[in-house]
Amino acid sequence: MNTSNVSSFTKAKIIDIVSEYTTEDLKQVSHSDSLDSIGIDSLSLVEIIFDLEEAFDINIPSEDELEQQGFNLSSLDDVVTLVENLVQQNIQNKVDNNE
Repeated sequence: MNTSNVSSFTKAKIIDIVSEYTTEDLKQVSHSDSLDSIGIDSLSLVEIIFDLEEAFDINIPSEDELEQQGFNLSSLDDVVTLVENLVQQNIQNKVDNNE
């Protein structure tokens, strides 16, 4: 599976997970819209983070750590970018450790 296929799969899975927490059709909204504008409140975001961590076997840092690293989880695009980066780091770590 090449990088673009991994990225497409990752994005589709993220959208599936987020869509469980909103009544908005995520195919019809701009992914740069704020999470708040698509009906994702802070409690839903926490639940989404847990679901993403489980689905992708990643650990999403705390909000403070994310801000220090220059990440902001204010839109669906932000979530996708963060998860894709963490998945890539996870894959690279497994390759480096010969897992």
